Amino acid sequence: MTGWLAEHMGAYGSSGVLCAVLLLPALEAALPMVGALLPGQTAVVLGGALAWSGVITIEATLLAAVAGAVLGNIVGYAIGRRWRARVLAPLRGPTRRGRYAERALGLIERRGGCAVFVGRFTAVLRTLVPTLCGATGMPLRRYLLWSVVSSAVWAPAFVLIGYVIGPAGPG
Repeated sequence: MTGWLAEHMGAYGSSGVLCAVLLLPALEAALPMVGALLPGQTAVVLGGALAWSGVITIEATLLAAVAGAVLGNIVGYAIGRRWRARVLAPLRGPTRRGRYAERALGLIERRGGCAVFVGRFTAVLRTLVPTLCGATGMPLRRYLLWSVVSSAVWAPAFVLIGYVIGPAGPG
């Protein structure tokens, strides 16, 4: 998958790379079902590797990655806020999944900012936390603050990982 993604990102030049670095993390965070299948973090790492090889600048890669992460988080939050009942209904109930979901939702309600920050760095949580934060009614201002902070740490970390491994990567 990584080779295919790198090939297709680079095939469209700098604009293709920047589109992938922006859109894949956005889709990953905005749509939990789609996000589980789309390699948003992989696209960011590959963007860093392609920046090392000179396909794009590292500054443009960083900007696209941060913007994509924040945009996806905002859309995911809005989806959770809008379709709260539909999002939460499958998570509630006496099943084992329901108990774990209740604990996770309680954690978001009690320590929402930490959940947003840690969620950005954890594959499964990156796809679920934005929607759950919206569904649980976390205040938008608080959510945006933590979304921007976590994205501003996450994006440079993974772009720089790609940049450092660039000599061994797809370039």
